[in-house]
Amino acid sequence: MARELDELLADADEQTRQSLAERLVPYVLSIRAAHSGLNDLASDAPRGRQHTARTIGKAISDLYNPAQVDVMKRLDRLLSDVTARQ
Repeated sequence: MARELDELLADADEQTRQSLAERLVPYVLSIRAAHSGLNDLASDAPRGRQHTARTIGKAISDLYNPAQVDVMKRLDRLLSDVTARQ
């Protein structure tokens, strides 16, 4: 599943992006369940949450193409919806 994200082309269409984000939800939830420390990466960040968020955002934009970033944003929204319902 993560390999699909790694190999996603920059010009992937909307349907492909949304489908991948939806299919990644159970995968990410299982990783979070197995490694609870990943749920709050900024909890002990020396320069604070905002700095951590900016740094992670910059790294993501440097490492991934626009379609991959879009899938991650969609995935984040889907995960927020799931956790809000729990």
